[in-house]
Amino acid sequence: MRKLIIASTFIAGLSSTAFAEPASKEAKPAAGSEITTTIKRAAALVEIEGSVVKVVAKKKEIYVKDAAGKKHEFYFTDATTVTAAGAPSEFSALKEGANVKVSAEKHGHRLTPVVVEIR
Repeated sequence: MRKLIIASTFIAGLSSTAFAEPASKEAKPAAGSEITTTIKRAAALVEIEGSVVKVVAKKKEIYVKDAAGKKHEFYFTDATTVTAAGAPSEFSALKEGANVKVSAEKHGHRLTPVVVEIR
């Protein structure tokens, strides 16, 4: 029984020191080097069809009302492409009343258009 108590005390002592080591012994990067962590979440891709109800050329924004009557805001980036009849087009081709299909990435509540097809 005495050997069992000594053995269990010894094992408990070993396991407690394994968890009690200070954090300063962790591997640290060499001086002058940087660690960069990039986390990129996949954005959900949504498609919305409707008619353009407002165009804000200065901010490169459009507002589209879908068949259910819901208005969606789209904020263009340099990567957004516009097509008309299957051919590349410009943002300036988007006019109020135009029927469009917008493929956009959803980031939270913000919709970033990837492709806007003028129909």
